Amino acid sequence: MKHRITADRTLLPHAALLGTAGLLLALLGLDLPHTLALTTSALVLLVLYRRTDPGYDAEHHALPDVNRDGARRDLSELTWAMHGSHGRVSERAHRRVRALAATALADEGIDLFSTDPAQAEAAAERLGPTVHRQMTSDTRPPTINVLRTWVSAVEALADAPASSHHVPTP
Repeated sequence: MKHRITADRTLLPHAALLGTAGLLLALLGLDLPHTLALTTSALVLLVLYRRTDPGYDAEHHALPDVNRDGARRDLSELTWAMHGSHGRVSERAHRRVRALAATALADEGIDLFSTDPAQAEAAAERLGPTVHRQMTSDTRPPTINVLRTWVSAVEALADAPASSHHVPTP
């Protein structure tokens, strides 16, 4: 199979204009080596500019996305979205797990971020004292291992309904 070299046809008028400018420089008295060097440099810069312009791509077009929801690409994006910096998860993952915990506890009438001692005690009892302390006292995103314990604690809230743990809000 032969590969055909394609030309960027929108480049031709600009190249012709630069060639004309080079000819004009020669007619105005610029010596031939400098005229050729300037014209060639300008042509090279034009080609490089057109090839590196992020909004312009003459030959390559985006491929259609035929992946289904839940495909391997989605899982990969999810895991990369969780990675933050300095060994910690992303801020987005941090906020999301805390919001899930707060919602699960709110369904039981418990406010995860309340300063009320009864609310804090109930939340610590449901999540575990370590997880509760980590979720409420440290504003930095957790490490991936800590996030796993948080997710397990939130999952345990759904597995073990706590009708006796309902704490009325004042």
